[in-house]
Amino acid sequence: MNKLTAISTLVFVLALAAGPAPAAETEPQASDDGFVSLFNGKDLTGWDGDSRLWSAKDGAIRGQTTEENPTKGNTFCIWRGGTLKNFILRMNVRIQNGNSGIQYRSKEVGKWVISGYQAEVANGRGSAGFLYHEKGRASLVRVGDFVVIDEKGQKNIVGKVADRNELLKAPYYRDRDWNQYVIIARGNHIVHYLNGLPTIELIDNDRLTKPDDPKDRRGAALEGLLALQIHAGPPMVVEFKDIYVKHLPENYGRAVTLFNGNDLTGWTPSSDALKDTFGVRNGVMTDTGRPAGYIRTKKDYANYVLRLQMRHVKPGNSGVLVRVVGPDKVWPKSIEAQGASGNMGDIWNIDKFPMRVDPKRTRGRRTAKMNPSNEKPTGQWNDYEIHLNGGDLRIYVNSMLQNMATEVEEVPGKIALQSEGSPKEFRNIVLVPINR
Repeated sequence: MNKLTAISTLVFVLALAAGPAPAAETEPQASDDGFVSLFNGKDLTGWDGDSRLWSAKDGAIRGQTTEENPTKGNTFCIWRGGTLKNFILRMNVRIQNGNSGIQYRSKEVGKWVISGYQAEVANGRGSAGFLYHEKGRASLVRVGDFVVIDEKGQKNIVGKVADRNELLKAPYYRDRDWNQYVIIARGNHIVHYLNGLPTIELIDNDRLTKPDDPKDRRGAALEGLLALQIHAGPPMVVEFKDIYVKHLPENYGRAVTLFNGNDLTGWTPSSDALKDTFGVRNGVMTDTGRPAGYIRTKKDYANYVLRLQMRHVKPGNSGVLVRVVGPDKVWPKSIEAQGASGNMGDIWNIDKFPMRVDPKRTRGRRTAKMNPSNEKPTGQWNDYEIHLNGGDLRIYVNSMLQNMATEVEEVPGKIALQSEGSPKEFRNIVLVPINR
């Protein structure tokens, strides 16, 4: 692992005054990237479920029902090590038949009975990866969709995280085989991935004026239990292994969409010459690439996770500018998260923006990314995340940490998307505030 990557993770202190003490084999263990193992691979220590149905076998948590040993209702194996608030959860799952799920931010409403968010585990590419609310609001987000739920519980599809038909063709899910699930929850913003491909995105504002009311199972949840499901019905076998969580320490605010998918409300071009450069088509912000300039937010933002999808229509240059300050010009004082083909993840310092970068990777204004390019081919969507938390900057390309800086000047500024010579497209532009 790159040494710089470890700087961005949580520090787990295992030392005592008398020196380091060995941890018990059954205790959760932290890895050097901040992920903690929740399952020891040997037994169900730390987990609680019906022993007739749940066991540890071949390095996995195994749930099984038979004709002779059924379950009358949906039942769960619950992790008793705490609750999940803001986190990245990953595990491998396999189901031979039937239906199951991964519960998170959930409530226990009966013995081994759970209500809350559920990431679907089922054979069938049309259903695996969708988001359900067990004993609550039922189906929340279908595979491929980006949904915003308003404070009254109205579900609105505002975009696509993936083309559903293309996902069905791609190996996003392998029937009766192991699949890696990744779930990311920051405040009221949730994303699911299966085998590295995004399947759903959600901003949940439902009843957030009274979050986590124990009498209300229907609203958004910001914290709760982790559990694994066996669904009622025909005999089934489901397995879970390599279960890891990374707790995120940031205090996230309510996520907002910066682009509504219909028009350019909230954005303004850097000059009149770009009035026809940016447009909207089929829920996507288009960028012709000419003339040079940018479109920027009308509001200022300082600390946040900025998440968007972008793709190259043709190979060429573009980028995302953050903490943009001063008058509009080509180019304004800011930090550029490079968007040029093959160079996503590079940092360009514009107009001597104060920050500290790795001198070994820096030539002039450019700080090259930490790893080889992990961009997708031209025409495919890339996930781009830019984290600004006080003086710390992190840039992720398709979930990989590609760059970082420290001692970044903390100043509110605009967010801008560049026009720089070649056509690009942007969608699902989400800002999750970090409250400091």
